[in-house]
Amino acid sequence: MLVVDDDLQTRELITNALMEQGHTVTRAQSAEEALDLLKNRGFHLVVTDLRMPGKSGMEVVTYIKENIPGTPVIVTTGYGSVDQAVLAMRQGAYDFQEKPINIEHLKHTINRALRETVLSNAFDYLRRTQPYIYKFGKLVAESENMKRLLDQAAKIASSDITLLLTGETGTGKSMIAGTIHANSKRADHTLVTVNCAALPETLLESELFGHEKGAFTGADKNRIGRIQQAHGGTLFLDEVGDMSSAIQAKVLRAIEDQVIQPLGTTRSIEVDVRIISATNVDLSQAVAEKSFRQDLYYRLGVATLHVPPLRERMEDIMPLTRRFLDKVCKEASITPKELSPQAEKALLAHNWPGNVRELRSAIERAVLFSESPTIEPKDLDLIQNAPMAGASPSPNGQTDDLLDLQEVEKNTILRALEKCGWVQNQAALLLNISPRSLCYRIKKLGLSEERSGAYRF
Repeated sequence: MLVVDDDLQTRELITNALMEQGHTVTRAQSAEEALDLLKNRGFHLVVTDLRMPGKSGMEVVTYIKENIPGTPVIVTTGYGSVDQAVLAMRQGAYDFQEKPINIEHLKHTINRALRETVLSNAFDYLRRTQPYIYKFGKLVAESENMKRLLDQAAKIASSDITLLLTGETGTGKSMIAGTIHANSKRADHTLVTVNCAALPETLLESELFGHEKGAFTGADKNRIGRIQQAHGGTLFLDEVGDMSSAIQAKVLRAIEDQVIQPLGTTRSIEVDVRIISATNVDLSQAVAEKSFRQDLYYRLGVATLHVPPLRERMEDIMPLTRRFLDKVCKEASITPKELSPQAEKALLAHNWPGNVRELRSAIERAVLFSESPTIEPKDLDLIQNAPMAGASPSPNGQTDDLLDLQEVEKNTILRALEKCGWVQNQAALLLNISPRSLCYRIKKLGLSEERSGAYRF
């Protein structure tokens, strides 16, 4: 901290208060001295008087605004100089305090300024790194499927149309959404993500649209919804197929009218938001079954991209593996490890029902628990692939590598349910999907504990 004041008593009062809170404080008795310090040192926060002999505190404020704008400045001023303090705030000061200084009020203001600065710095960091993280060239795409997908995504990114991403859980739909946002004209604004399957209906509605104080039990203050937070940017609705009919209607209005209405109020708020949504559910079938609105389906899917499962992009498995292996070793400060030829074969032979997410988990597990510098198949701990229904035996008695995707889904869900004693919440957690999504799949596939014997492993 830098405390600037020509009055010794005030300077020491503020200094002692800050030091009691654990801050390191440097004192300056004039604006000239403060400017010399600022040119040679960095400070997290500056408290400066406005009226001092020689240069004024306003020159300190101006210098900080022009040269180190991330540093908050709190100005202090005597009675009758409030107008000058307001002018200082217009020039970039964070707040002003009238003399005699109320120390508790000053401490509170400083703590608030520091918190906001930390958040601002973190946001700026993410904004600077986001274009790098989400460059199309940074995504693994050795397979023709992924190359074609990224080519389509690059063309869509520059437009403002709503986009629906389809594909199984764990294929990387959120990464594609982030990449499209980062390469769009909205990249300087916020990408806000909402997982529609993670919250019950009442909480999801509040999360999306916000609420007024007293709108419902527990609403003790106003809250801005995620749609409003995404104003000027992009809203990513993950697992959009899990929304209830009532929320679907509200989302449709928000898309068509660009207007939202927080819970507990009749006030309408205009919003400018691009919608990207994702689902691992067949929405066309959900529309046919009347569980998803047809008009919303058409509005969300002006453009549709399908993210292929990992088993359909085999050329990407080893490049992804090497990337995860390098990343996990660095993050865990572990000496880099290698895959044995047998481990590579095991990775390429696996069906990957959990897709890229499952691959990453397997690599993380292998790196952390392998006691050797070389990872072997046993370290990967992969669930053995089940024989696929509908696959025909080859002359040597082996099953051909033909996949019936519905049977893969059915067998995976049954295995999870049986492992959890048919407790659906636990099975959903094991499968990394929402209980609502699992319930939908159980009904779609016609599964029941009594009928499961035909599909047991």
